[in-house]
Amino acid sequence: MSVGWPPDPAPPRPTVYPPIPVVYTNEPPSLGEDLRDRLLERRIVLASGRLDDAMATELAARLMYLDGIGDDPVELRYSCSDGDLGAAIAVADTVELLGVELRATAAGAVGGPALLPFAVATRRLAHPHATFRLVEPEVEIRGRASDIAAEAERHAALVTSFHRRLAHATGRPVELIEADFASHRVLSADEALSYRLIDEICAPRR
Repeated sequence: MSVGWPPDPAPPRPTVYPPIPVVYTNEPPSLGEDLRDRLLERRIVLASGRLDDAMATELAARLMYLDGIGDDPVELRYSCSDGDLGAAIAVADTVELLGVELRATAAGAVGGPALLPFAVATRRLAHPHATFRLVEPEVEIRGRASDIAAEAERHAALVTSFHRRLAHATGRPVELIEADFASHRVLSADEALSYRLIDEICAPRR
């Protein structure tokens, strides 16, 4: 065999990449996620803890989802002792736009801005030992003086709307609502029934 000059170049070597690790797991979904999904199938939604933007987004999404897939009532099990005013108003807006009946049941403490989504539900129930904390919404404002003034004005307008919507939901004068929130009044389930904040106290099972 003759070899020409210059010799033929050697064929390029194929590129070899390191193997990609693949991890297989048999771990089941977390217990909390599994329970929430099972309850969602039964048209039950849980809301517990501080009602912030993240919780409001998830809660509104679940309510809208159930509203869109059926006409049966939705059960909301609610235990939010406080919350952000903007988040509470967003959830309340969603509740009022639902085309199905929303039955909200208060367990534990419900208070502050988180009262509003509960108050505008179609049917409002409470466990015998539930409490309702009428506490003014708080706000933390930082920035330049002009920004602080504008944000304070916006917050004041939201608080006024918050009081008016609670007054409408309970049938009480807005002046009484404002006074009760200013004094941080706390209502038992029996007092909330008289206050017209709830429609019924759940009877304990025997």
